Amino acid sequence: MTRDGVIGWLAGRTPAPPAGLGARVRGAVSDTDAPLPERLVQLGRDLLGRVAARPAGGRELALDLLAADALITYAFEAQAETDIAGLARLAERAAGGLGEGEGEGEPCSG
Repeated sequence: MTRDGVIGWLAGRTPAPPAGLGARVRGAVSDTDAPLPERLVQLGRDLLGRVAARPAGGRELALDLLAADALITYAFEAQAETDIAGLARLAERAAGGLGEGEGEGEPCSG
């Protein structure tokens, strides 16, 4: 799906996100051949990775963290619209690799 196609799909979501968050979500979108749900998961994971790579970061990372959450939430919405039976597989892909080597199962110390 093209960047414009993804942005068009996002524009149809209600309720609309606050302006700053919407701009950050749209700014993360790029062209891809992947189906919409998988692409949105990957965009969210990319943003989350950038946040996690800056453990000393502060409030300046909040918008990226919120955008990552929004993108992954939108991925589940897109999957439910396309094929609700695929939600479990999408969840596995969304969670794949998160927490590896970082005290998985332990409380966050942030």
